Amino acid sequence: MSESPIPDKIVARKRLRMWTILLTSGLAFLAPSAIAPGLPALQVDFAHLENPQLLSRMVLTMPMLFIALSGPFVGYAVDRFGRRNVLIISSLMYGASGVSVLVLESLTAILVSRAILGVFLAGIMTSVMALIGDYYAGDERNRVAGLQGAFMSFGTLIFVVIAGLLAEIHWRVGFSLFAVAFLLIPLMFMSLYEPVSNEAAGKPAEPLPTMQQWCAIAFFCGLTFVGMLILFMIPSQTQFFLVEIGVSDPTRAGLAIGMFNLSAGFTSLAYRRIRERLSSETIFALIFSFAGLGYVLTSQATSFTETMIAMAVGGLSVGAFLPNTNMAIISRASMQVRGRALGMLTTFFFLAQFASPFYSVPLATQTSVGRAFELSGYALFALAAGFAICVLARSGRAKAA
Repeated sequence: MSESPIPDKIVARKRLRMWTILLTSGLAFLAPSAIAPGLPALQVDFAHLENPQLLSRMVLTMPMLFIALSGPFVGYAVDRFGRRNVLIISSLMYGASGVSVLVLESLTAILVSRAILGVFLAGIMTSVMALIGDYYAGDERNRVAGLQGAFMSFGTLIFVVIAGLLAEIHWRVGFSLFAVAFLLIPLMFMSLYEPVSNEAAGKPAEPLPTMQQWCAIAFFCGLTFVGMLILFMIPSQTQFFLVEIGVSDPTRAGLAIGMFNLSAGFTSLAYRRIRERLSSETIFALIFSFAGLGYVLTSQATSFTETMIAMAVGGLSVGAFLPNTNMAIISRASMQVRGRALGMLTTFFFLAQFASPFYSVPLATQTSVGRAFELSGYALFALAAGFAICVLARSGRAKAA
């Protein structure tokens, strides 16, 4: 990382720095939400190609695959070349690759641009999460992590609505939303600085993670993969579940998914207060309990109203999932390796999103979408029970001591 002197005027811009981090975090789910409403029209425009259904959906999922593939390399770059540098370059290239679809004519070129976008979105997410770990500590870190989750959830809602309106003009117009990244770059120059390591500041170096801590980091990365594999059923399968119960209006499908994100956003806002009172393990037990309940309620829903209630209950889980996982890893990774640890998390997070249809579609095909939600709910209950047992065991040991 860079060890150049930090200008006092940049350090003093604390409020602008936090807003820059939060607004940049909102770019995370722009990649799918900006183009989802226009996918049917995109498919029509390229209907002359072989397998247009598959290729059009690859436009949506291609960034997720390349985020997953590039995560470890991006994590190394964040540690080696600096969080701020990687973030600014990634934001510039993210915006350029995103808006390039406005002029690209071939579907192959569009898919290549989406792959490039995925690589630089990995850079944005990893460097932003590392900066949160470097700039903040303790209760303040929990607060910013919760706000980050809220901005991701509410940002997804806003981008989906705007993208739907733009798609009414033409499917390409939604890609103009990626220009938002350009607007954030001046804020990065004005408010962000490269954190100085303890060694550079003349203080004792932070100890590198122990083998036990690395095992914990690997565990939480694996947990993220399993959790997101199931939780990503909401955006990928809800519309098909509604058709199954006789609700075929796409607008209502959007509202149901939006309710899930809205509920998640409120939980993210409350994350700091939740973390003040509960351990991260207890929070994970509650996360998977609410998620499991939401999924089982979804499977039993027979109307749009019942589905909306189930989405509101399930959404309470995912709003705390990413902040809690981020904090679990950041607290175990020293500054020297934080980028690499968070790069691993980014890889597993988006690899799970890419792989989720390979889990849910065969399950739904063999039974039904409703049954797939029900079985997944039971799996989430099992995860909740595992964390509950760990919490109780730890409590028992503390009392015995």
